[in-house]
Amino acid sequence: MWELEEKIEELLEEYMESSGAVKVSAAAVGLDRRCGFVWISTDENWLAVEGSTRTIDYYGGFEYIDEQAKKTIDRYTFYEGECERIESCLDFYSARNKEHQEVV
Repeated sequence: MWELEEKIEELLEEYMESSGAVKVSAAAVGLDRRCGFVWISTDENWLAVEGSTRTIDYYGGFEYIDEQAKKTIDRYTFYEGECERIESCLDFYSARNKEHQEVV
């Protein structure tokens, strides 16, 4: 069983890297800073939380996201799909990065 867990962790690490995911503060995606940190992939159009989702559920309003838009794999919970809350976070992050690139 331990070997299976190890393989899943390896695959997750590879996927996070290949999807261009970055770990950012929740404020960087337009959420309350009390949500902590999230992983975001604009290439794959998802957000992920590592560990407990309690703070993002409560402070970020993610408890209202449809269960079909959530997938928990090992220690990560991924949020994807055509959900207004997820799309607004992705759009906020993309717009903020675009502004930052224009300034530099």
